[in-house]
Amino acid sequence: MNEDLFNLVEHTNRNVFLTGKAGTGKTTFLNDFVRKTHKKHIVVAPTGIAAINAGGVTIHSMFGLPLRTFLPTTERINSDFANNIADLMHHFKYRKEKIKLLREIEIVIIDEVSMLRADVLDMMDFSLRKVRRNQQKCGGVQMLFIGDLYQLPPVVRDEHILKQYYPSPFFFESYALKELPVITLELTTVYRQKDENFLDILNEIRDGEIGDIDFDTLNERYIPDFAPGEESYVYLTSHNRMADEINQKKLKELPGKTHFFNAEITGNFNENQYPNEEVLELKVGSQIMFIRNDASSDKRYFNGKLAEVIDLEEKEISVIIDGEEDIFKLKKETWDQKKYSLGEDKSIQEEVLGSFKQYPVRLAWAVTIHKSQGLTFDRLIIDAGKSFASGQVYVALSRCRTLEGIVLKSKITPEVIFADKRVSKFQDETHANERMEEILNSEKYDYSIKKIVDNLDCTWIPANLEVWFNSAKFSKFLDSDKAKFVHGSLKPEVEKFTQVFQKFEKIIQQKMQKFLSGEEEWSEIESKSKGAVNFFFSNINAKVFRPLLDFYSETKGVKVLKAFNEDFRVWLDDLEEYLKDLKDVHLLETPLFDKEKDAVISMSINKVPTHVLTYQLFQDGKTISEIARERGLVNSTIFGHLSKYAEQNLLDKSDLLRIYPKEKINAFEKVFKQSPKDNINDWKAALPADFDYGEIRLIWNYYLNLKK
Repeated sequence: MNEDLFNLVEHTNRNVFLTGKAGTGKTTFLNDFVRKTHKKHIVVAPTGIAAINAGGVTIHSMFGLPLRTFLPTTERINSDFANNIADLMHHFKYRKEKIKLLREIEIVIIDEVSMLRADVLDMMDFSLRKVRRNQQKCGGVQMLFIGDLYQLPPVVRDEHILKQYYPSPFFFESYALKELPVITLELTTVYRQKDENFLDILNEIRDGEIGDIDFDTLNERYIPDFAPGEESYVYLTSHNRMADEINQKKLKELPGKTHFFNAEITGNFNENQYPNEEVLELKVGSQIMFIRNDASSDKRYFNGKLAEVIDLEEKEISVIIDGEEDIFKLKKETWDQKKYSLGEDKSIQEEVLGSFKQYPVRLAWAVTIHKSQGLTFDRLIIDAGKSFASGQVYVALSRCRTLEGIVLKSKITPEVIFADKRVSKFQDETHANERMEEILNSEKYDYSIKKIVDNLDCTWIPANLEVWFNSAKFSKFLDSDKAKFVHGSLKPEVEKFTQVFQKFEKIIQQKMQKFLSGEEEWSEIESKSKGAVNFFFSNINAKVFRPLLDFYSETKGVKVLKAFNEDFRVWLDDLEEYLKDLKDVHLLETPLFDKEKDAVISMSINKVPTHVLTYQLFQDGKTISEIARERGLVNSTIFGHLSKYAEQNLLDKSDLLRIYPKEKINAFEKVFKQSPKDNINDWKAALPADFDYGEIRLIWNYYLNLKK
């Protein structure tokens, strides 16, 4: 199922809630997806610890959200207790880098979504819509929610305020999700427990079906006076204070010296997100548990595995892992505090802000329910008293591999079993396990084609050309004739590309319909798409991007043109991004770009002016076409470069005869002597049709210098 699940998330734009009972592999899927996906993604989580464990960042830090409750209204409210929409907006004044990042994201992955409040998701929705300038819910970004709603619920401080707008605090009550169709996919294979009877009990507790729960079998594990012998047990508590008291009491009871091991903290690492104790207190004989999986090939321990400390030195901890006999020396592990940034190639990169280095263990005579989420134990002591909140009984019991490994200090009664029917109603209504293959097969082709069409879409370029030209016309320090020439040569090209794209879009949709009806092979679509990708890359690079970059190289650094160049740079950045994205276009898993047609796409400007490079090649005896081919430019650009040298009287008659047929020279000379023109458009109208603007500019400059 996981492969089908991956393909559905990867090859469609479906918003998915991935759930499953404890131990079904949700975290494993998250890690696999992040490793394999081609989509630009970020991983976020509601809490700092959850974010660190998921390898992501907190929702609040990613989106700059206020910590107070949010109410989705424009009405005035008491801002001491909550924010409304107006209060929220000023939090979205992001830096340019953050804006670019959020606009590049294709999918947001939210881990431990059971702890995500509805109002926080709505704030994310507002942020994404505003930044991405897209009024679709969540700004059109695909959402992948991961978690188990039957485990620990969201923490709500001001529930009475939240209830004014949200029926419950769960994420699915958000206004965003009411207009954002979500399908629920449930992982069903439990890897933690193998005992079918125990699994049945856990499932019934999870579902809150009190009448079906086998309380008699469960309460056979009620042993009120139980005292652990040689085997190691962990006491699960509901509150940090209780766990700390038990751990400190047990530590003090041990003889010998207490050793202290300090964490090494570098850079910026939020104190309330420390994954372990800053100062770890241990004695020989301490019961500890690992809080991380062994990343080495040995795989000696996992998150939740118990061990006993048998020797302590100043910088060394020796333990015996539960169930083993060999001495194992601990090594420190590093946790990173991360932030996302956008690389030069528009890829989303993880930037380490700070690190926390400490031994991956903590005292484990007792641990809280919250800190146990995601852990696996062999032996547990559980006191499911009245202090247990909704979902905690299920979380506590499901941490253990077997029913026999559990000792109950108080009986499990119907009073501590909670079932929120809103959760089951949401999941039942959106459940799509049986339809997963159907959804994938019906949507993956359309999705892949849409991505190609979106990547190829060049209809925005003509409008940008006109904006650029209008700006150029009002820049009095700019070479207006040169700007007119560039505009005149580019305009028919970009209009042609728009027409080609529109034709391709129509044809590919027709082919898609034929494929779905069995009239055409997928290979035909693949071939057409490959041809389109390589056509647009080569032509827009050579006939649009390069000529504009050459023009920019001549204006860059001119102080009086600063404002013009800043806007010009933005447009060139967009063209650069467009071309680079084409290199990475896939049709399903098939790359479409022909690497033989690759060319460096860069905004870097040659230290030697581009027209000088052209002149050097011309002096070496190369023709206009040869220079254009060698430099990856179009002929009109080469004419523009050489016209500068004609203007400076650095071209002679022999140079002119290398560039033009004698008939063209005679045709121009005749008009020049009889009725010379004042501007390039008049020259164009007066000369034979086979003269283009670049040819006119060069030969006109040559003859103007002859008159001097």
